[in-house]
Amino acid sequence: MKIAVFAGGNKNFTASRLAVKLAETLAGQGHQAEVFAVKGKVAAKTQVPLVEYGATAKPKTLETLLKKEGVEFVISLMNLPACAAAIQNGIAFVYAENEGFKEDKAAKDKKTILKKAKKVLVIRTSQEPLNKKPYTGLKIQEVTNPAVWVEHYNYNKPACFKKENNIVAVGKLSKESGFDNLLKTWARLAPAHTSWHLTIVGDGTGKAALKKFIAKHGLEASTEIVSQQEDVYSLLRNADIFAYPALNPQNVDILLDAMASKLPCVACESAPVVELVSNGINGLIVNAGEEEPFTIALDDLMVNWGKRVAIAIEASKLKDRYSFDDFVRAFAEMLL
Repeated sequence: MKIAVFAGGNKNFTASRLAVKLAETLAGQGHQAEVFAVKGKVAAKTQVPLVEYGATAKPKTLETLLKKEGVEFVISLMNLPACAAAIQNGIAFVYAENEGFKEDKAAKDKKTILKKAKKVLVIRTSQEPLNKKPYTGLKIQEVTNPAVWVEHYNYNKPACFKKENNIVAVGKLSKESGFDNLLKTWARLAPAHTSWHLTIVGDGTGKAALKKFIAKHGLEASTEIVSQQEDVYSLLRNADIFAYPALNPQNVDILLDAMASKLPCVACESAPVVELVSNGINGLIVNAGEEEPFTIALDDLMVNWGKRVAIAIEASKLKDRYSFDDFVRAFAEMLL
């Protein structure tokens, strides 16, 4: 069966991480799976075909694209136009979204469209009971937010890792990501930890200011900013610590992935972070936006190898609690 996995999202979240991993896993099970996404939304290389289209594409355009590709089943991850295109083509489809997800522009016909879905999967991102009111009249199934995890280390280190020990931080280059505070911390720590290297992975309007700070404080030899065009999971695989200085994140998928990938993490306190991190056990939580606590916590992990290992082992257990296999199974059952 030829399957189109659409990566949708909104201005704060992209489902490309899930779409790519889901399509690759389904392909490994013998299906013909392709990822469909707005051009530029899928940064990393994929092991399955990637079909891109314009950001302003209408359902009619996607309908034509589905016909051209000979698609027989559509999996839509937070992409309503894909659902509408599937309906027009008479193609069965399933829709999935994070609980509480809202489109950038409210769609008045959303429920009408989703009533025609084989199923609507709600990806749980909190421990509280699901508010089912928005899904009244729909065939819903709750699924656990899955972790995309990688084996912690291989010997083919990415070129951006210049030193023996590596800290990685991932996010949009904006004020909310807290990278300005992270660099202030790093300016204090780098001179005392000459074997360590910091890699910030992301894109955004804040890049120029961050690079200016790096140059002003002489951090060029120990610090690098790379685009999310890089393979983020290769960076996680070869990292030693994950830094998550985001101030008020709406989702913490990359933190979940890093922890499941057996990385000790330092994160600023927020409701989504507290859902994942038990402070001092599977990660370290510090007060949001304060430079001193983040500096102390990061320094503690850098100098204390035993603590890093103990936290990493506990963090890796999230891959069982947030199983990707269970997530895939929810879709695969509808392809039989």
